Amino acid sequence: MSGGPIPRLRWLLRALRTPRRPQSLTVLALLAAVAGLLLWRAGTMDSYAENLSLNLGTDLVGVVITVFVIGPLISRAQEGRVREHTRLDYEWFAAQVYGSTSNVKVLDTFSNLFGPQFSERLFRGVRSATAHGARVQILLLDPDSLAVILRGRELGEQSADIRRDIMRNLRTLDRFVQRLDEHSRNLLEVRLCSTSPGVTLYRWDERCLVSFLTVGRLSGEGVQLEVAVRSPLGTFVEQRFDELWQQGKPMDRFTHLPVTLVDASDGRREFSCRFVYVDDRLYVEAPDLVTYLARRRLDQLSAHSGVLGPGEEFEVMVVDDRSELHGRLIHHFTEKYDAQAAAFVELRPPTVLVTE
Repeated sequence: MSGGPIPRLRWLLRALRTPRRPQSLTVLALLAAVAGLLLWRAGTMDSYAENLSLNLGTDLVGVVITVFVIGPLISRAQEGRVREHTRLDYEWFAAQVYGSTSNVKVLDTFSNLFGPQFSERLFRGVRSATAHGARVQILLLDPDSLAVILRGRELGEQSADIRRDIMRNLRTLDRFVQRLDEHSRNLLEVRLCSTSPGVTLYRWDERCLVSFLTVGRLSGEGVQLEVAVRSPLGTFVEQRFDELWQQGKPMDRFTHLPVTLVDASDGRREFSCRFVYVDDRLYVEAPDLVTYLARRRLDQLSAHSGVLGPGEEFEVMVVDDRSELHGRLIHHFTEKYDAQAAAFVELRPPTVLVTE
């Protein structure tokens, strides 16, 4: 470990705050009890105080040497070590997340980590990690991006299959976020990137698993390289993660769209809508929005959303529930949200007349 005494003291304090397994606490308590018993038995010795001071002083010197000399040397040696895993063990990774105290990061196209078999174990780990102040960042591929098509070709699958897998992950993560308390929710963030990362990253504190997106096989089925975050490979993948993270969009922007309706005679009203795109047109679904429209004249309404563009105005058009379009919207909506919908509203850019 590099740096002077202050960084080393911080490292020691962080190590002391790291959650311990119950077995470790039991062994520690047993050793403390044995040490106390031995000290009590030695109380009848001649020059007991002097001998105790001498032994404790010697032990403290050994502790200082171990923490500030031997410990850093071992840490430097471990940073350059690469450990190979034949595959990605999601249950094992979830256990590492449980004990994390600083950082947890996941970078992948989509991940079985958020599937029904492993998600609850992971979410218990995320709750524990955020309770200890760890920041959790999850970065998946945007299901509407061109990179999904490319990854589908690499895997020999339809891009629609990859898209459905990503959206299953997002639905699971969205439900989990809603169950978190405010403190944990502030420490967990999910984003979507539109560029293929080329690599995968599963990080817990100062260690991480790194793999590469290969042709014809899911990344989790291949060899995983366990390295230190500060190793050359770990540093490279961390930089790639940070680049994609800065360009990524929050999960909320994929699942919900803030819409403001402006009534010429009744002011403004805010809504949070689920939405889909069909033929590059935007359609929103929100029961309270539809109820609001039923009591208003559509020709006096306009819609705005800061996400779609500041100052841009949209016309509001209710979709006929007997039309073919309505059936297509139901299909797209069910695929995206795995939920039912009854009515849709199109947000249409105002028609621009071009004259010579």
